[in-house]
Amino acid sequence: MSKLTKKLQVLLSEDEVATLNRIILNDAIEQGIRPISMSAFIRDLIRHEIDTRSEDDKTFSKAKLKQLKNK
Repeated sequence: MSKLTKKLQVLLSEDEVATLNRIILNDAIEQGIRPISMSAFIRDLIRHEIDTRSEDDKTFSKAKLKQLKNK
């Protein structure tokens, strides 16, 4: 695993933060472990999304960039 060096900022509503906290706490209770941080939870969500994407989604090609430019 590569070193964690970049930061992303995510803006959420108070309700979304409260819901995420409840999800994290409920997961910890169900698994009998300490709750993870919200940052770790969101990092896991992002990594899961990256892992489920095709290699084509993870690369740029001149054709894709041209399509974007034409929009």
